[in-house]
Amino acid sequence: MTDFVDVLEQQLRDAHGRRARPVPPWRAGIVLVAAAAAAAVIVLLVVGLASPDTRPPAQQQTTPPVTTPVKPVAPTHLAILNGTTTAGLARAAADTLVAQGYSEPNVVTNDTTNQHRKHSEVFYEPGYHDEAFSVADCLHIRFDRVHEMTPDARALADRANIAVFVGADQAR
Repeated sequence: MTDFVDVLEQQLRDAHGRRARPVPPWRAGIVLVAAAAAAAVIVLLVVGLASPDTRPPAQQQTTPPVTTPVKPVAPTHLAILNGTTTAGLARAAADTLVAQGYSEPNVVTNDTTNQHRKHSEVFYEPGYHDEAFSVADCLHIRFDRVHEMTPDARALADRANIAVFVGADQAR
């Protein structure tokens, strides 16, 4: 059977007349130059990445940088009232404000007139508009819920310049 295949192969070669073409010498030269260039790039990368850093080490800072607070402490008296039945909401709001740099609120208690507030509100006395918005921002209370002090809020705030009535939206 092997003779048959060999004869068939020979007949196919003769019938088609294709002969192996020699490779032009310039093609082999291009392949050789490209291989040499790739090897040079690899060597340069390895040497560049493996060499030690010659820059002097950065000096360590011995004193912490002086920074200014993001939100300045407002010189004001605060009252925080819990307007829900969820215990601890007024204390949590007061702790957040103290952590932001405000003084400890004068009043931290329950709003005895309304224990079903859905949304927190901030009330302010005349002259404390900016501080009220800063307090609202610290507690993530929407600015449309910041109002001038009403007589009812003033009575519950007990002489505070800003009163925060914490609602259920703060119970997260």
